[in-house]
Amino acid sequence: MPFLLAIPLALPLLWLLVIRPYCIRNGKGYTPGATINVTLWVDWQEAGEIARAKGDRGMATVCRIVFWLQVLMAAVMALQLLVAVVMGPAE
Repeated sequence: MPFLLAIPLALPLLWLLVIRPYCIRNGKGYTPGATINVTLWVDWQEAGEIARAKGDRGMATVCRIVFWLQVLMAAVMALQLLVAVVMGPAE
């Protein structure tokens, strides 16, 4: 399942290369003093709102991809935790 390793890399790359510049161009997403996770989340939310308001289908698609990547990452982490609990401590 090496493709699952790409999820943590894909989210910051999509944010840095697509979502953040989109928010800056539209005057949104300014979060001083926040961590990268908070800034990514705020920019993602703002980009989605801007895309819906402008009818920008391309950015709306990027925002949906980011959403599903986040869901997939949470599901993988939950599955790993479940497997660790069921299998017991490693010997």
